[in-house]
Amino acid sequence: MSTSHKCGLCADLALLNGRVLTVVKDGLKCRIRLLCFGADFGKHQDPSVVAVIERLKGHLYLRHCHQFPLETSYGSVIGYMKMIQDNWRSVWAIYADVTGVGDYIVEDMENGGLRHVTGVNFTDQSKESMATCLKEKMRSAVCPSCGWEGHIDTLEGTWRTTCPEGCMTDEGNPTSLRPILHIPFDPDLFHELNVERYELGKTGKILYNHPQGTHDDRFWAVALAVYASEQVPPPPNRPIARTI
Repeated sequence: MSTSHKCGLCADLALLNGRVLTVVKDGLKCRIRLLCFGADFGKHQDPSVVAVIERLKGHLYLRHCHQFPLETSYGSVIGYMKMIQDNWRSVWAIYADVTGVGDYIVEDMENGGLRHVTGVNFTDQSKESMATCLKEKMRSAVCPSCGWEGHIDTLEGTWRTTCPEGCMTDEGNPTSLRPILHIPFDPDLFHELNVERYELGKTGKILYNHPQGTHDDRFWAVALAVYASEQVPPPPNRPIARTI
């Protein structure tokens, strides 16, 4: 994971340029991350999970995903997110699952110092929206040479890994596509991303579930963070300045 020069709260100027936020202090330019949190709360049967997505130049990067032990208090989870917020500075949005715990958890998060908190009730419709958003990001890629952007899976059922426009590298090899959503390899996380199942219900809505003995808390925490990154307004295209 990359790190940036640490700047104190007395930094003179912040410049928001496109999708990159930097702080200028004593001649040093330092990037402040534009982060979106996803928090899936659990306690007795399912663990709480916090995922952090960074939105940067049209790409999404999973920077952090932490699963808490069972019986971890909600206050400890909120304190953990506050620590990340304080260390990484810029939080664009926090989407938290309030299903089963109630809307009061949002007030607790705000009272704990967390910013831009949105409570999400897990309904069939909201789960379909979040899961669809995550799936679309996972199957999307871009060519770094020509800017082509599309799905890595084709209508013929094949998978493309190189640019369909025929772009070549300087070495004469086909240009590899870059994923839109970057997820570092984690066996447990990948297992949960693949274990989620869906079926069409009698009402015509898609229903989500996971096999008995498995968990999908990481799946929904990442889905919340990715969904949050798509719901919040994008940074302005022209630079602006503010005092922090």
